[in-house]
This record gives sequence, structure tokens and C-alpha cells, in this order.
Amino acid sequence: MSLIYGVTSFTKELDSRNIKYGIIGGMAVFAYGGERTTFDVDFLIHGRHKDQIKQIATALNLKIVNENSEVLQLSGPAHIDIILANRPIAQSMLERLKVLDNLPYPVVAPEDLIGLKIQAFAGNRDREFTDKGDIFTLMKNVPNLDFNKIKDYADIFNVWTEIKLLKDRL
Repeated sequence: MSLIYGVTSFTKELDSRNIKYGIIGGMAVFAYGGERTTFDVDFLIHGRHKDQIKQIATALNLKIVNENSEVLQLSGPAHIDIILANRPIAQSMLERLKVLDNLPYPVVAPEDLIGLKIQAFAGNRDREFTDKGDIFTLMKNVPNLDFNKIKDYADIFNVWTEIKLLKDRL
């Protein structure tokens, strides 16, 4: 079974339950014109749906390989990582989803994707080069980014100087 089939089955189940979701991670970078290899699909879903997501996983023969209050990682016919939007800042990202011509699933707004990438590398410096590469790709590919919003995200993690260096390379 392919990744696309698994993800399509998963999103159909989300849609049937009226669970709003946004694609994040490498697939979202790809949707915004980046060239990115990925072996899983990352989702942002409101944390209140965690139990329903676990039910969907069971129905689709997806095994929960990691679970905590912030994350659900599923494995099986598709590898799916879910960031649970438990805080207002993450929940607001679900209100700004975009539908792009090159992906059949909604993706988070590019500024929000950059914010998630900032959080990822600030929390795990082993991810720094991949995430900063993705951020730079988004900066190059998406016109009219709201850099005030991006700075707000960067300031949360005290990395605006690093993000500004990427911006200045454009």
C-alpha cells in the first residue's frame, strides 16, 4: 500500500468526522514549491480530536508508535506524524489553512509553516540545517510573506537573528 493511498484513507476518515487538519512538514514545503524528499506525512490537528484520531488509526490498521500530549505518530500502510494543536497559537493556524493547486489537502499558511520549522530546530538543534533550508526555500518561493508574523514566531524562541540572516540572503 502506498503512502498516498494511506494518507488519502486517513484524510477521508478525518473529513467524514469533520476534523479540520493541515499538512505541515516536508509535504507542505513541497506544496509551496520546495524540492523535498519525505517518507511520512505530517499533520496539524486540534488536540481535542486525539481520541477520534486513535479510533481512525485502529480502523486503518495504523499502529500508534509514539503518543504524548503533543504528538501522535502512526505507522503501517502510511507513516503519519500528528502535531496536536493544544495551544491557542497552534489552534489559530488551523484557521488560516490554504488550499493549493498542487496538493489535494489543505496546508498551513507559509508563515505558520515557518513558525513550526522554527519551533522544530529551536527545540532540537540536530534538525537545524534541514529546517533552516526549508525556511529559506519558503522565503524564496512564497511572495509577500508576512515577516512581522515570522518575527513573532522567531521571538518566541529567541532566534530572530538567525532567521533575519536567511531573509537577508534573498
